[in-house]
Amino acid sequence: MPKNVSGAQILAHCLASQGIRMVFSVPTPRLNPLIEALEDQEGVRLIRARNETAAALMAEGYIRRARLQAAVLTDAHGRALSQVCGVTNAWADKIPLVSLSLCGDDAPDWNKGVDRYRHDQRAAFQTVTRWNTRLTDLESIPAAIDKALKESCIHKMGPVHIDIPMSLMNATVSEASVNLTQPGKQSERPIKPLRLTGEAQSVAAAALLIKQARKPLVFCGGGVKVSDACPELRAFIETYRIPVATSMGGMGCVPISHPLCLGGPSYTAGEVFHVAIKEADVVLALGAAFSGLDGFGLPPLWSGAIRFIHVDIDPLQLGLNVQPAVAIQGDIKTVLNQLGTVLVGEKFESPPEWAPWRLKLADLKQARALRLDKDAEAEGRLIHQGKLAKVVGPLAVKDDLIVVVDGGNTPLYLAMYAPDLGPDQLFFPFGMAALGGGLPYAIGTQLASPNKRVLLVTGDGSFLYNIQELETIKRLNLPITIIINNDHAWNMIRAMQNSFFAQKFVGTDLDGIEYVPIVKGFGLPAEQVRLPEEILPAYERTRAQEGPAMIECLTDKDNTPDSLLSFALVEFEGAMRYLSPLKFLQSLWLMRNLGIHRNLYQLSYVIKALLRINPRVRRS
Repeated sequence: MPKNVSGAQILAHCLASQGIRMVFSVPTPRLNPLIEALEDQEGVRLIRARNETAAALMAEGYIRRARLQAAVLTDAHGRALSQVCGVTNAWADKIPLVSLSLCGDDAPDWNKGVDRYRHDQRAAFQTVTRWNTRLTDLESIPAAIDKALKESCIHKMGPVHIDIPMSLMNATVSEASVNLTQPGKQSERPIKPLRLTGEAQSVAAAALLIKQARKPLVFCGGGVKVSDACPELRAFIETYRIPVATSMGGMGCVPISHPLCLGGPSYTAGEVFHVAIKEADVVLALGAAFSGLDGFGLPPLWSGAIRFIHVDIDPLQLGLNVQPAVAIQGDIKTVLNQLGTVLVGEKFESPPEWAPWRLKLADLKQARALRLDKDAEAEGRLIHQGKLAKVVGPLAVKDDLIVVVDGGNTPLYLAMYAPDLGPDQLFFPFGMAALGGGLPYAIGTQLASPNKRVLLVTGDGSFLYNIQELETIKRLNLPITIIINNDHAWNMIRAMQNSFFAQKFVGTDLDGIEYVPIVKGFGLPAEQVRLPEEILPAYERTRAQEGPAMIECLTDKDNTPDSLLSFALVEFEGAMRYLSPLKFLQSLWLMRNLGIHRNLYQLSYVIKALLRINPRVRRS
């Protein structure tokens, strides 16, 4: 007799047979049939989170590090909608996340006093997924899973979503009536870049622009890493001696210490980046979205005279912010090889007149590094946040750690004092600025890297968003070291109030929270440090314990990263247009206790960025 199978069994079988090996979920009674069916599948691992948003972010961290597809599974209604923040971040970061959730069966729910099924749950995911559907019968499940996995990896990668009516989970059908393929040899589902060739005429036009350039610049986004194009990128810039900058998403494409690299990503590189984007005449933009973190590629930070060569695999990304002189739809690795072939065929070599351009940028990079070092050594009541970044970065390099960074000013400081981390070594949920994503991201990246240790560097405010996932870390005994940059404030916002609004602090202080007892309450070792020289010994003690641990570093809330001023000019444009120059000068006077040299530098930085005058720094 034909064997009957339930909807839960069909769905679990299809996910397993398609190579999905990691499913992140928050179990509920209604999910039990599907969870049991997944656990019956050989090789499938179910990770139980404590919050649906965190579960989605865990899956993203796993996907980005492992480069394997994974799924998040939640119950219906509010639990499904809790996924949306994580799914939206996957959409912005172009991560092929498979989102699954139960949904209602369109039956009235009057016993609850309200018809909970009246809202269209699928519509909530419509604008933040590449593709989504709602299952209608058991026979449609195999085709839906197959299409979802393929759609998530076409051209621009991104999340997909499937609504699963509750009635289908326990409904049964004859196995013969459902097209169930047997699991093959594929033990997991790798994410493979689509090798799309750029149109030859556009590649030739790009090569001509590069040859005509007087001050060329390469600007790299996260698409370079998605394409596995870092070796090709490095070969290209070294062959033609072209300076290179990265976005936050592209950080690690080229080592920070490389002589052609401007330093930290985007405007965390400071003066050198501002000069580069004001004086460059041709910019080769590779897989870059030109988000707010990059000044949108527009004035006042960027020169309006730049001729952009924009390369991206997603046609909708081309010309989204910048208007390219040449647009090339194609895979970054493939297009770089095409460009190289054209330039080699034309026997093009780096012109001697490019040398002063490279030297000028290298000189500015060196001068900034000296000034940042001096700033980090400045004495204060507590640890300077630049000093914390200076200590943490080399540790990550020395011990080959996977680094996850989260927060507001915390990522800015780590980027300003950026260590030489590789493209698959640093992770930051930057796409939708998913504050608090660091803790679940760290869990996902650790699960993808069982033989390595993950270092999470997070701000105190962002740490509170998903603090419940400390239980997940403890339960799974994941070797994650958490460093909290505790400045007792929402300091990215507080710094704006400090620098531009005469210290009118509104709702930005987070004083009085004791993190060590909280973390110990979850069963994790934790300690607090107040001096820079205490950070390294505390870290070594966490290494000796092998399991998870937390170090709370008390840092100075009066530290303001200069790159935040550039950020303010773009991201907080709506607030900045109401800024009173008198109030700005008043703010500088009120901050005089921080040192007149710092105040004058901040004043110079803002004025020159606004007036598009090249900043200069002294080597002192």
